[in-house]
Amino acid sequence: MSEHGTGAMLLDEQGGTGRATRDRDPVPGTGTARPARGRILARLLADGVPLLLLAAWFWYSANVSAAELPNPVEVGRESIDLLIGEGAVHTWTSMGRIVLAVLLATCIGSLLVFLAGVAPVTELLIGKRVLPFFNSVPALGWAILGVIWFGVGDFSVVFVVTAITIPFCLVNLWEGKRALDPGLLEMGRSFTRSRVRVLFSIELPLLVPYIFAAARLSFSVGWKVALIAEFFGSQTGLGLVMNRARQSFDSPTVFATIVVVLVIVSVVERLLFDPLAHRFAKRTGTAVAR
Repeated sequence: MSEHGTGAMLLDEQGGTGRATRDRDPVPGTGTARPARGRILARLLADGVPLLLLAAWFWYSANVSAAELPNPVEVGRESIDLLIGEGAVHTWTSMGRIVLAVLLATCIGSLLVFLAGVAPVTELLIGKRVLPFFNSVPALGWAILGVIWFGVGDFSVVFVVTAITIPFCLVNLWEGKRALDPGLLEMGRSFTRSRVRVLFSIELPLLVPYIFAAARLSFSVGWKVALIAEFFGSQTGLGLVMNRARQSFDSPTVFATIVVVLVIVSVVERLLFDPLAHRFAKRTGTAVAR
């Protein structure tokens, strides 16, 4: 083949490569523009939809009776009273019960999972008997049983919230234990035959993010459960406030109770759970379940 022919072929190949490279190159500026536009759109949706719903609430409440849908301003005043006014005692009583119940449920769930790890003979009992039992009993059933067994008071509410949130903790930790790296566990067993030592030295530190995720989920679920328990078996708390408002057809107070729960859960998520989740993600290199 002549040098001219070879040169032409090389030029064609280079030209083809150049064209292919140009075809693969992104349009200048689009690499960062698209993610930026996506973030802006996500922010507009996240902030815009609630504002539209609030505007619709204002409009609709002006055209119906207050018993059907109260004005947002009136609901806001009632919410402030439940947060920092005379009604705040009910809000923070519910908060204390929920925090105590979440701590108890997290401890009980952790102990059951660790028991299955230390004594494998109990794994079938915990996974196939205890967990389905707690999952099957409805919240209303626990609330009624709590009143029957313990009467009306704090202990009854804490018992109900604990019983209902135990499965959430147990499932999170159970799945976390199954996701542990078998290689790390085998390496730990090569240094010691003590299951307890492997549990506390290796498994427990690795399960901390799962324990945190279980407590996080249980906190939000606990508010839903606590109001049901207080509705039936308490002389204080937001559940009692809602029950009294129902009896007197006080719609603003019913809505205010819901708003207060939303505010508390959102603030705790933003100020406590999100920073802790970020810290765990930096330390472990993985995201913590929300």
